[in-house]
Amino acid sequence: MKLTKSQKFFYGSLLLLIAIALFDLFLGVPKFNEKHISFYNNQNTTFEAVISAEPDVRLDHQKLTVEPTKLKGKVLLRTQLYPEYEYGALLEVTCKLQMPEQIENFKYDKYLARYGIYSVCYQPKIRVLDSGKGNFMMAGVLKLKGFMQLKINQTVSEPQAALVGGILVGARQGIPQDLLGKFNITGITHIIAISGFNITIIVVLLLNLFKTLQINRKKAIWGILFGLIFFVILTGMSASVVRAAIMGMIVLFAKHIGRPGKVRNVLVLSAVIMAIFNPKILIWDAGFQLSFVATIGLVYLSPKLLPYFKWLPAKLAIRENSVSTLSAILFTLPLILFQFGRLSVVAPIVNLLVLPIIPIAMFVGFIQFIFASVNLFLGQIVGWFSWLLLGYLVKVVEIFASFKWASLEIKISWWVMVVLYLVLFKIIFSNKKSRQDES
Repeated sequence: MKLTKSQKFFYGSLLLLIAIALFDLFLGVPKFNEKHISFYNNQNTTFEAVISAEPDVRLDHQKLTVEPTKLKGKVLLRTQLYPEYEYGALLEVTCKLQMPEQIENFKYDKYLARYGIYSVCYQPKIRVLDSGKGNFMMAGVLKLKGFMQLKINQTVSEPQAALVGGILVGARQGIPQDLLGKFNITGITHIIAISGFNITIIVVLLLNLFKTLQINRKKAIWGILFGLIFFVILTGMSASVVRAAIMGMIVLFAKHIGRPGKVRNVLVLSAVIMAIFNPKILIWDAGFQLSFVATIGLVYLSPKLLPYFKWLPAKLAIRENSVSTLSAILFTLPLILFQFGRLSVVAPIVNLLVLPIIPIAMFVGFIQFIFASVNLFLGQIVGWFSWLLLGYLVKVVEIFASFKWASLEIKISWWVMVVLYLVLFKIIFSNKKSRQDES
């Protein structure tokens, strides 16, 4: 069978992805010289470094990613909750550097390696030397993000305030741990963790919303594209959000051209480009993997499942949204079982119940921030609608999380995951073949 140019490109790119993944898998930890900070692991040392990413503030501590000024590499500092530190601050750090280690079944060392971090430091002595040493654009974005969170907190009560922050800008610090646990049980953590699953679903929902409002496809796509770019900037332009946005744009591209061959090539080319810049995402970045397979599900499985759901009403895009959600869930399920070992039995119905309100909640939350920036009372009026929408979400989550059978611990091996994906691809291929036979 002679392959077309498009097929040759696809299979060649796929082989390149496999080669990159295998090379990185067997490469191991790179060797460092005295010009790299990780050369000094297992030693007490003092160095100057700049906070190069938004501080990760938890309930009882904070994590700072810093880059030494006179050495290459990055270090992750775990320090007390106070004093607070800002992006771009110049620090003098004294501590014993350590190489990250695996924590039980969690490959923490590989998780950090994908960000180029091969050194960690617990309870360091920190002295702030200066500020404003980071990228001025990033500093501005993070200040805007902090201002947004402040205004949201001033105009709606918890936990809705934290949820608005999570949905809008991926800020999860204020969400109670028990509520996060319930989100995990019901399989909707993705709505407050900016991921490809989240963005691709939102893209589809917004496309359907524009369709319902009778806005033509070309204007809708440009509107959503602008929204995605704004969203990436607003959330701090982290690598994970950029990757998620790329996957969302692929969904837009697929909806626009409706050519599976071209979409397939764009999808695999995007993966190759991202893997060249950071090979570790292929094996060690669950967020990238979920983004990738969720996009495949939305692009290829949704059209195959749609004819079987004609019994659902088409009004307000209920049918298409339901099928898109189910497609993403089905395609991410084997990976979730392999990576996290948890099956949320109630995830499909909970996602169908809460996902339609997420774009509305995002829009209302953004209007809430705009109004609150002008006048807090106006912001509080809009905040009442946020409270109502997200109160519904919390109630749905609490009800379904209360069922003892809502979540099951099921861990599968890599070969079982491969078999499940082969079955899913067989379904897509069989449907395609049957359609060709019919024509």
